[in-house]
Amino acid sequence: MKKIGFFALVIIVLGVILYVTFIIALLKITIGLILLAVAVILFAIAYQKIKHRLND
Repeated sequence: MKKIGFFALVIIVLGVILYVTFIIALLKITIGLILLAVAVILFAIAYQKIKHRLND
């Protein structure tokens, strides 16, 4: 009985570690995509201002 309890505990701990790792990776991907979108918006604004000044 002790062996089964130990293996169940190991499986639960590994499951929690994998879950937390997955959540952290998902958060990093989400933050990365948000930063990428902000960078694209800022680049587009800067490009429009530079383009407008060159045409004048």
